[in-house]
Amino acid sequence: MSKQTAAAVREPLTRASTAAAPHMRCSDPAVFTATEQLLNALSHVEDTARLEAAHGVFGRAVNAATAPRPSWWARRRAVRAEP
Repeated sequence: MSKQTAAAVREPLTRASTAAAPHMRCSDPAVFTATEQLLNALSHVEDTARLEAAHGVFGRAVNAATAPRPSWWARRRAVRAEP
């Protein structure tokens, strides 16, 4: 990587690391792992496939961790519907 390229990506990488800090402290291990993988993928910015895959995993982990819990009635119906 040239000095010019490194200088161009330094600021976005710094912002991404700062934004990732709260996710690294998340109690959900899937969010922690996905954040770590995304930061690792960001360090290899030329590998867009890896970056896109890590971004997708990160998004799914955060969505799952922040999804509202089903109501008591919905959980009860789900238990009744199981064979």
